[in-house]
Amino acid sequence: MPSGDLISQLLALFAVLGVGVLLRALGRGGQAEAAVLHRLVIEVTTPALVLSVLRRSGIGHGAWGAVAASTAALLACALAGVAVARALGLPRAAQGAAGLVGSFSNTGFLGVPVVLALYGPTGGAAGTAILVDSIVTTLMLWTLGVAIAARMGGGGDVDGRSLLALLRQPAVPSIAVGLALHALPIPLPSWLTRALDALGSATPTLVFLALGLSLDLRSLRGRVRPLAAVAAVKLLLAPAVALGAAVALGLERPVSEVAVLQSAMPTSMVSVIIAARYGCDGPFAAATAVVTTLGALVSLPLVIEALRRLLP
Repeated sequence: MPSGDLISQLLALFAVLGVGVLLRALGRGGQAEAAVLHRLVIEVTTPALVLSVLRRSGIGHGAWGAVAASTAALLACALAGVAVARALGLPRAAQGAAGLVGSFSNTGFLGVPVVLALYGPTGGAAGTAILVDSIVTTLMLWTLGVAIAARMGGGGDVDGRSLLALLRQPAVPSIAVGLALHALPIPLPSWLTRALDALGSATPTLVFLALGLSLDLRSLRGRVRPLAAVAAVKLLLAPAVALGAAVALGLERPVSEVAVLQSAMPTSMVSVIIAARYGCDGPFAAATAVVTTLGALVSLPLVIEALRRLLP
């Protein structure tokens, strides 16, 4: 994968994000419009994307190695986020928020579309990215992430709501259906496959447009130092740990690249919601999401160059 092609793809996606930021600045859109787009992505285009990818390629060979490498990065950065916040003298609620937003990546809204744009729907890379998102982000966020937020934020005990929230995600049944269509295999009518492909291919554009509409730069005021520290954990330490784990596990391309790229994605927006819901510092979590999303403009090209030079 030529690094120039990858960078040009990322620049195109971030240009769409810039359109969203401009529309927000001009008063032509904001959180309400972003919420509509997020709902459309969650309930329609992402399930279509998952079905479209998995029915063609299934889960790529060695994909569980990518899950292991990404999990190692997540756990290391959860600890590092809390430690950094504690060292800076932040209160316990902010420490919990730092642990969440410093570790959980935006693998679904950003990672899967980016991998799809770079590698295409076949060959196993997109399927590997979906598996990482399903296990390392979605499953662990609604279990381990909720437990961290509840313990550090004091917002209540973990209960069955987390599991129910996980099962309600439309992407969950679409994974099972997509894998079944690939394994059996079950032919689909051509009109249906074209519809799924069209909906799925809209995901990257809608995701980055919604992110641009939702970015609130006012949330950055007065917390530059802790925000920069937690952003460094998310954008630099996470891919570095994933890269080390991928090399140690002997993962081959593109599985190793997917593991690192998924770990290099900015903060998961859902982790911000969970931080606030369970009593952690919601504004700090939201500000970190803004910083890491903007910082990814710089960090992702660095990660790409590291992949090109260091991975076998």
